[in-house]
Amino acid sequence: MARWDGLLAGPHNAGALRIAGNPEDWATPVLCITGPAKCGLTFLAAAWASRFNGECLTAAQLARAGRRGLDALAERHVALDDADLAVGKQDEALLSLINLVAAGGGRLLLTAHRPPSQWRTASADLKSRLNALPVGEIGPPDDNIVRARLAIAAERRFLRLSPETLNYLVPRLELAYDAVENFMDRLSDAVSDHDRAPSLPLARRVLEQMSDAAGEDEAEG
Repeated sequence: MARWDGLLAGPHNAGALRIAGNPEDWATPVLCITGPAKCGLTFLAAAWASRFNGECLTAAQLARAGRRGLDALAERHVALDDADLAVGKQDEALLSLINLVAAGGGRLLLTAHRPPSQWRTASADLKSRLNALPVGEIGPPDDNIVRARLAIAAERRFLRLSPETLNYLVPRLELAYDAVENFMDRLSDAVSDHDRAPSLPLARRVLEQMSDAAGEDEAEG
């Protein structure tokens, strides 16, 4: 497997990744990592769990775990992806997991797009636990991360972007993870429509179409 933090490595995220990568140094047994849409939190949760021979769960899997399943996780490294989706639906299970991990000597990594203080729960005990959690934040990408994410997104779509195309795109794309994914979706569609490789002229055309569409939306707004 590639580096567990490979999709997110960069100066903006170094602090959060360093903390997540050293669970034995956590101030508490539970840590939450937040970040913007499409930043790679799901990958981060799965790769972190794999690195420490642990378990990665979704909110739906947490709901199905049952007491016996939760007990089995108490001493392990557990990642719960989109943890905020469990709040309000699986409050008891999440609170039990937090308490069991704390008592059993394990570690629990929560990932979400919003900090735990903003998660809505009717459980006063869970709310207290969430408000006390340390939080690491994944920031917006810089140019180097955009370049790396473009190459990775292209590979997932069985495409290859030339160095010249990357050099053109990086300073022109919005510094946002979802902007990279949106562009690559559109470029992939254009490649299929025109039955041609993702050349620099085609990438330029797609980017210009996106800019034109954004301008029209602003005008209508």
